[in-house]
Amino acid sequence: MNNILINEREVSELMLKYNFALQLLETQFNILIKEFEFKNKYNPVEHMKSRLKTEKSIIDKLNKKGYEVTTKNMISHVHDIIGIRIVCSFLEDVYDIVDIIKSSKQFKIKEEKDYIKNPKSTGYMSYHLIVLVPIYLNETVEHVEAEIQIRTSAMDFWASIDHKVQYKFPSEIPEEVKKEMYNCSLDIRKLDEKMQQLNEFVNKYNKE
Repeated sequence: MNNILINEREVSELMLKYNFALQLLETQFNILIKEFEFKNKYNPVEHMKSRLKTEKSIIDKLNKKGYEVTTKNMISHVHDIIGIRIVCSFLEDVYDIVDIIKSSKQFKIKEEKDYIKNPKSTGYMSYHLIVLVPIYLNETVEHVEAEIQIRTSAMDFWASIDHKVQYKFPSEIPEEVKKEMYNCSLDIRKLDEKMQQLNEFVNKYNKE
């Protein structure tokens, strides 16, 4: 384990800032989604979950990456201290949410990765964004990083099972299990594509 060079007061202050940023992020997302629903008569979000990493989890991540445990490194090298996961019904919904976020003036996009069009080697699929959230403290403005994950219900189910599998094999997941999980991800993709086609058919049918 690397040296821990942090002051508890500094960490508490840092966590308070991230907590403020998470509250702002949740509020702004709710506004954006309600605005979208009002304009389109449709809510693309099945459910949304937010989280603030614990101090222990942040320290563990820095140790895993090989960085000294300092507040500076927490800010610079842990990009998901706060995060929101948005789960949608259909593939099209995912990209609608991405467009909503990217068109908002409330956040600045720092990084984006489309693991839906380009899945990870494990089969993991999701759309990831790192955004900068402005928080106003006294007369200063600071920007805090937040990770946003957007995926379908089917992708979320796969990711949940994958997390449980990793927990059961903390050292190394057997190759046959990896292969089976990957094959399941292919089935998930096919299911999402079929459900998207069905949704488009239903929408077209209702317009006729």
